[in-house]
Amino acid sequence: MSRPKRQQPLGIERFETRAMLAVRALPTVSIADASVAEGNSGSNTLSFVVSLSSAAEQTTTVSYGTVNGTATVAEGDYVAKTGTINFRAGQRTAMVSVGIRGDRTVEADETFQVVLSSATAATLGRTTATGTILDDDAAPRTVAVAGPPTAVDEGGSATFTFSLSRSATVPITVSYATSNLTASSASDYTAATGSFTFDAGQTSKQVTVATRTDAVVESDESFQMRVTAASGAAIGSPATATATIRDVPPVTPPTPTGGSWTVLVYMTGENLNTYARDDINEMEKALGTLPGSVKIVVSWDQPKSGVGSAYATGGGTQSAWRTYGRSVLKADASTTSIASTFDLSFGEKNTGDPATLVDFVKWGVQRAPAQKYLLQMWGHGGGLDGSQFDSESGDDALTIGELATALGATGMPAIDLLSYDNCLMAMAEVGVALAPKVGGVFVASEELINGTGQDYTTAYSALKVPDPTTVTAAQVAAGMVSSYQTQYQGDIDRCDTFSAVSTAGYAALTTALKQFVDATAFLGATERTTLRTAATGSVAYNVTSFRDLKSFMTQVVATTSLPQAVRTAASAANSAIATLVSAKTSDQRSSGGIAVYLPTSSTDIYLSSYATDAAAFCQATGWQTFAKWLATGTRSAGTATVATTARHHTWRTDVRGSNSSGAEAAWAAFASGGMDASGSKPTRSRGRISA
Repeated sequence: MSRPKRQQPLGIERFETRAMLAVRALPTVSIADASVAEGNSGSNTLSFVVSLSSAAEQTTTVSYGTVNGTATVAEGDYVAKTGTINFRAGQRTAMVSVGIRGDRTVEADETFQVVLSSATAATLGRTTATGTILDDDAAPRTVAVAGPPTAVDEGGSATFTFSLSRSATVPITVSYATSNLTASSASDYTAATGSFTFDAGQTSKQVTVATRTDAVVESDESFQMRVTAASGAAIGSPATATATIRDVPPVTPPTPTGGSWTVLVYMTGENLNTYARDDINEMEKALGTLPGSVKIVVSWDQPKSGVGSAYATGGGTQSAWRTYGRSVLKADASTTSIASTFDLSFGEKNTGDPATLVDFVKWGVQRAPAQKYLLQMWGHGGGLDGSQFDSESGDDALTIGELATALGATGMPAIDLLSYDNCLMAMAEVGVALAPKVGGVFVASEELINGTGQDYTTAYSALKVPDPTTVTAAQVAAGMVSSYQTQYQGDIDRCDTFSAVSTAGYAALTTALKQFVDATAFLGATERTTLRTAATGSVAYNVTSFRDLKSFMTQVVATTSLPQAVRTAASAANSAIATLVSAKTSDQRSSGGIAVYLPTSSTDIYLSSYATDAAAFCQATGWQTFAKWLATGTRSAGTATVATTARHHTWRTDVRGSNSSGAEAAWAAFASGGMDASGSKPTRSRGRISA
């Protein structure tokens, strides 16, 4: 028989429970690091997490207090705080919040500490936490300037680059000025004082300063460009930059040995090389009809790869060559082979490099000295893009500014006549930049030029006189225009514009255009619409934002709703054009002889870089401001701008320009001496390709 289980006394059970509680470990209290962005003003909060290793079974307390670090209460970085945290039974975490004060001072991140002490019903674990105040203030925007990386030859241009430390969402206006060091603005360079605007998002601008050529042999000289003021930004460092002008000893042309005129032909053959061969043959034929005192010197860059055929020279003694050569041409009646022998010792050259042109001009002057010189450019042209695009050198080209610099670096007196057998070069922007380097006349086309180019058997007919030294540059130019008229009269694609401009007349034109820009400076949206109508109604060329200046100004004069000051300035511009243009073809569109940039679209590809592409013209007229307002409705055009939109050209073989529609393949066969897309060789009068 079992015995009943013996019951434990109630008092003993309660005693054991209390004993178990007495020996259980207390929770540990700790505090974690924290950080917060400071803010620019007002107050913010930095919160620290204080935690127990296990939930409190009874009320637990811990004291805390802040301690300065690199952040201090005295300097207003944060608000001192002390207190006690109470953990209720079952609670594991609590927060300590410390007030932070924002400011706009650019400084390092700062720290302070929160220290725990005096815990009850808990033991102290990690007692010190670091609070980090993260500085979120950006350094102020600053404007700095840098000079040209190398010395600039006399007669060249010094380009200064202004940099904004970071882009802004609003325009930043910067003022600048040059100052003398050892160079004087009275004789060594053209003083430049003005301002430009960094548009929203832009961080770089350029200002170009022209230097002057003199006949003095002297040491290199220098001048400074200074940032004088900045609106919306601070003047940074460096605030000044130095440009050094390298002395170029004057070259005294050799005493002419019977030479009257020398024609210097600068040819970039590339995919127009078939026409280069034809034109050299025409020049040789022309020499047979010209007096012996007239010389033609040719620089010819034949394609080194398969973009076009290569041709033999020297009457067949020099087999077809694919490099760069020069020759003083000799008279020859053949139109199928080149009789002249070429010097091929130079190696491959980049004809888009101004140094190549300078070296050729010096070479030509030395070998065919004369009393007067005609520089004949030959190849692809693009107006504001420049000319002589060398596809084998990354489409490097002679920009307008580079050609002006090159002409000043030859060391010879001004060229008497400059002619472009390149598309789209008869622009005011081109002429104004080159006028100081061309002593007489500038000849070019506002439109595309057919691949056949000028007829060189008749182009220089004005020199067919007993004494060509008596023939002026204007007379030679008029003969070239007449020859072009005969060749392209009624051209099916209207590639029939050609004009001669007296470079001395550009001063009156730029004065009138400056008055026009000033008169339009305060016009509103209604007048802008009227002027855009005048622009779109004026004669346009292959690049539709290149328009005839006379056509535009004539429409402005006739628009009676425009202010009288605007119409008066437009009339003055037309008067200047009438004096400036000494000869022009009677083309199908009645072109005035000079084109200008007139954009009407805010996305026009030339808009962002126009002030740089046409720096001399813009400095003289302020046209970049008018052009931007016409296209976009805003006037913050600046003095110079870095291009942000790449301009790609598909170089055509039927004309001496580019084809934006990409239809070059239609004539690719002919570039290699074959047939065109229709199965026959293109004729001399063929025009533009349609995509």
